[in-house]
Amino acid sequence: MLTLSGDEPDDGEHYRDFLETLSFLYGRANGPEIAKTLGREMREFRGFLHALPGARSEAIAARHTVEQRLRKVMARTERVASTIARDSMVSEPPMAITIQPTDLWQAAAVSDVARALDAPEITEYWKSAPYLLNFMRDYALKRLLKDNIDKPAPNLREALARARPAMLDHGRLDTYEPLEPANGRMRGVMDDMFGDGLDQHLWIPPSLAYYGPDRQGPPLTKALIFSSWSMVPDAIAAILSYEAERRMGVGAAGQRYFGHVRPRPIQFRQDQGRLVAMRAMHLVYPSPTLARLADPLAIFAAHPDTLSVDSMRKAVGERLRESVEALTARSGNIADGRDWEWAAPAVIDAMADANSVAWVDSPYGFAMLGNEEGFKEHVAELRTVATDREFGPVPETLIDLLVDVALGSPAVCALRALRRVAPDLAWDDHRLLKAANQIAWGFRTLFNQHDAVALLRKDDDDRYWRRVLTYGVEHNLQAVLDEYVHYLVDAEGLGARPSAERIAGISKAISEALAIRPSQIDVEDPTVDGKKLVINKFQMRGRFAMRLADYKDEEGGAARLGSVRDAFNSPFRPFALATTSVGQEGLDFHPYCYRVYHWNLPGNPVDLEQREGRVHRFKGHAIRLNLAHRQIDVVRGRVTIPDDPWKIMFDAARAETEVDTDLIPYWIYEGPVKVERRVPMLPFSREVRRLEWLKRSLTVYRLAFGQPRQEDLLEYLHSLLGADTAAEDLIDLQIRLEP
Repeated sequence: MLTLSGDEPDDGEHYRDFLETLSFLYGRANGPEIAKTLGREMREFRGFLHALPGARSEAIAARHTVEQRLRKVMARTERVASTIARDSMVSEPPMAITIQPTDLWQAAAVSDVARALDAPEITEYWKSAPYLLNFMRDYALKRLLKDNIDKPAPNLREALARARPAMLDHGRLDTYEPLEPANGRMRGVMDDMFGDGLDQHLWIPPSLAYYGPDRQGPPLTKALIFSSWSMVPDAIAAILSYEAERRMGVGAAGQRYFGHVRPRPIQFRQDQGRLVAMRAMHLVYPSPTLARLADPLAIFAAHPDTLSVDSMRKAVGERLRESVEALTARSGNIADGRDWEWAAPAVIDAMADANSVAWVDSPYGFAMLGNEEGFKEHVAELRTVATDREFGPVPETLIDLLVDVALGSPAVCALRALRRVAPDLAWDDHRLLKAANQIAWGFRTLFNQHDAVALLRKDDDDRYWRRVLTYGVEHNLQAVLDEYVHYLVDAEGLGARPSAERIAGISKAISEALAIRPSQIDVEDPTVDGKKLVINKFQMRGRFAMRLADYKDEEGGAARLGSVRDAFNSPFRPFALATTSVGQEGLDFHPYCYRVYHWNLPGNPVDLEQREGRVHRFKGHAIRLNLAHRQIDVVRGRVTIPDDPWKIMFDAARAETEVDTDLIPYWIYEGPVKVERRVPMLPFSREVRRLEWLKRSLTVYRLAFGQPRQEDLLEYLHSLLGADTAAEDLIDLQIRLEP
């Protein structure tokens, strides 16, 4: 609770609110009198603070009196005291922000337009966003342009003509030409995100990988970006998403940015009576036998060291070899064995007497879950494997395909992940199969996105369904889903629900996060047409990065702010979320994000802490990364397969905790990863000094808790720091309300 002179009146006056809250908590009978008493005691405490450093002992005694009264109705546990370095597990990596000639040229060009309109100075706008004339929203500059549409003065027409290179070029965008960031902050964030290679990923890598090479460099994470200007989130979403598409190879694949024809390679359709996507059934058919026999977590748990991708594939192949060899019993006199490529998982299930056969056979089962024309015919063909149908010779390459299905099929991986949190259900329970299939259809939406298609086809022209499988293998899809499902049990409040309800809620949440479509961002294009001014519009997409707001997608459908938040809180895109103060309080963004960008610094230290608190929450990304780093051996080298590896690791970390607090390991768990505060400050700007003031204020602002005229007290306490008083001396004077 902190009120400074520059705060908005609607923010409230915290001293009065504090006393009214205390009166309410103590009850109608005693509350008002106790609030008066506390007010007097707080004033005495304030007097001793103003008398520091000489009145230190009196201030400590007064603090103790206030604490005793508050603890009867209030409790608060501070993260600072729970971390070894008293840093709240927050770090501040430096950012190298540069100003390029193109940035200054844009500033000069837009400034000319502003002067021609007698508009306010645009320096603060220019520092915050590039391409100002394209992302004006309802600022004064745009309103003045509108006022001059019919009769723009000659100097305005000339200024706009000179400013054309400072605007987004529709033609260059359409052919995916490289886009100049044109802003120091934008350049810094782009260097961070694309330098890490995030554009080459469709999901955030797992905190605990079951196989593959050791991680090089800091673990990948999402970015939460706060700005004071409402135009900034649009610019961030549009420019970062465009650049991500370009780097993923959409333009190199021959597509146009504004084109309407885009490939959708995973379609269950018929072509002149021929079923064209039987092999793509691997992506949506959850084989319970493959899920049970070839669990990469079981192999991970059985080995003291993490296997390479090739070694994991070999280990899975050995587990499947007996089932593959048994398929020869279904080989007849047919010369062509290619049908095994789509039929093998269902045949293996039929030979194992799995209930999935009945689920596929039922008119109310598998066939009812796909709403695409032609899907029912594909399921009907799959049903034939449960008969005495014979196939050709089993290809030698079949086992390699089944390894890819076991490790990379969204349906098979989803089935395993769901059963980890519902171990009382059988592998072939129809409710598990349905939930896994629902998740798989969500992945089908993801892999049909034009940027995903370009990324997967960029280095390989192999059949697309196979590239989807190998991408899932290479990017540890099973570990990704296991971690996400564990998070959702808590996030959706499903821990105490029956297993069937739990998996239904989880599958719904995952499929909805996967199904979010690109947002449409309005881009204004002011041009001079003869002696008139015309403000045209076109739309750019937000998918890699999005704005925290309601929006409409390319097909005209509406998506709510909550859908954007839920997608950001998944391992899938968007990887950057840009917001104003609307995302500053009361919303959580921690599941896959430990990095906060303060595009513009807030006005007071409480807002700085509130912003960073959005990603510093229960079982957040930084927490899980540190947990996997420190507790990996609790899972690795086990004889039995853990139902939920994340529960085992959290339980082990809690048992090791010497302090009796629930903060550790769920809210604080120290290790190599910390919550990151990143501040893209322009060189020599006023924000350099502002940031130092905010950080010093984080040390002392809690001493102003519950006090009137808080700014005066803060300024005095600031004056003590570095003189006769160390920060540690002031920390000892903070009111502590730990239970």
